[in-house]
Amino acid sequence: MDLIDNTSTQDTRREELLRECARCLGSGSHLSARHELALRRWWDAEQVRSATLAEALGASAAWTHTIVEHRAHRHPFYDELAESADTPEFAEFLLENWAFPAFLPLVRRALEVQMCPEARAALLRNIHDEQIPTPHATLMRRLMTALKARVGDSVQPELGESLIDRTLIFYYGYFCDPWNLVGALYATEVMGRHRMVKMGAGLERLGFGAADLEFIRVHIVCDDDHANDWMRGVVAPSLAVNPMLRARLAQGIAACLSTSARYLDDLMRRAERRRGQPR
Repeated sequence: MDLIDNTSTQDTRREELLRECARCLGSGSHLSARHELALRRWWDAEQVRSATLAEALGASAAWTHTIVEHRAHRHPFYDELAESADTPEFAEFLLENWAFPAFLPLVRRALEVQMCPEARAALLRNIHDEQIPTPHATLMRRLMTALKARVGDSVQPELGESLIDRTLIFYYGYFCDPWNLVGALYATEVMGRHRMVKMGAGLERLGFGAADLEFIRVHIVCDDDHANDWMRGVVAPSLAVNPMLRARLAQGIAACLSTSARYLDDLMRRAERRRGQPR
């Protein structure tokens, strides 16, 4: 039976696919033919949902402007984190993203397909920055440990449909189309600073200390440089060498923005229900 179909068990199968993608990336193994087919079928449906935005991007040169102006960038949920979310809500938001792939393997996958020295140099800088002075993965674990110490076992995160879609975008790029992944990573870097500023404000409000928030501080400092590096160092020179990549890059950007916005909409609705303010 297919992993992705139109039956009532579709969400369960999407979750199974997500878990298998996470397991394979984490172990350095390949997806089975069955799971790769399921991932490609998932992408076919997702591509339709973001097609209008992808077509607009394909006809435009102002990609950074489009990302910055998209509602996923300055979504109201980030204000919720900064101003209102309590510690369990913060923990739920971060812990439920456990299946989101680690950044370094994604960048290394993007590096494998680069065709020009400028792009390779930009991605090598990005990889270097992710590990200096302390690996960012270590800093993220420190933050997660601090959150878990406060909430204990009271938070039981779940994988909703929009979160699965948001996460599968990156696995699709990693396993099936690294140029799609380049587009998604570029969009993620452009949106990163605002997200980190709001998260940092919320965690400081909740009393987390400087050591716990080092991951946030480091990303606030470097995200703008990384975003510029992705455009000037990777995207632009790659398109100059091979303009045919434009559609695949645009599809990655569009899918990243669309899935992020749907997930953030769901998070905002969840926060409003908790406060008795149904949308």
